[in-house]
Amino acid sequence: MAEAFEEYRARVLAYLGGRDPLRVQASTPRQIERLTSGVSARVLSRRPAAGKWSVAEIVAHLADAELAMGWRLRSMLASPGVRLQWWDEHLWSDVCAYSRIPVARSLAVFRTLRESNLALLRSVTRDKWESCYGVHDKRGRQTVAEFVKMEAAHDLNHIRQVAAILKRASDRGSQRRPSASRRGARLP
Repeated sequence: MAEAFEEYRARVLAYLGGRDPLRVQASTPRQIERLTSGVSARVLSRRPAAGKWSVAEIVAHLADAELAMGWRLRSMLASPGVRLQWWDEHLWSDVCAYSRIPVARSLAVFRTLRESNLALLRSVTRDKWESCYGVHDKRGRQTVAEFVKMEAAHDLNHIRQVAAILKRASDRGSQRRPSASRRGARLP
């Protein structure tokens, strides 16, 4: 059974805790780069299970989510009360062929969009964060401040996923390779 939005919100906001959401967002591209650096394209594009995104798909999703976030932020700041359309992330993944986009390209797009959005957020007073809002098709009224927190929590959720996928891949790889003692050992 799919997780309801309120369950998802509670779970990912728990990852954020009391951390500064702008600092979390600023560090995310570096963390994704650190996690994926030196990992083969084959590992990055392998899905961990049927119906689950690969690392490459997650990073492409982060780039598109940042694109959507930029539009939402600008819309809420320019036209408080604006309707915010829901987008189907799984449909975007299929239609935009996330599985075929190299991680480095998605990460570059994500980093550029994130820097732009953070610059915008830093240029706006916190009062505006609270007073400007949008009405999301599925989630109802949400302020800029709420979107900022959720985006940081969303980042942490995907960082955890990427780390877990790569750890499982590493564990599987080490299980397949014979140990050094078995590789070089000669039987008497």
